[in-house]
Amino acid sequence: MKYVCQICEYEYDGDVPFEELPEDYECPVCGAGKDQFEAQE
Repeated sequence: MKYVCQICEYEYDGDVPFEELPEDYECPVCGAGKDQFEAQE
């Protein structure tokens, strides 16, 4: 499963599972909060 920023369409593909990222994680491209990411198959 991948997580995509709904603002800029950045795809998170880090080593840490997305669910384990801190609540203050921000998109490295546009700065959107973790709540702006959507899970996609």
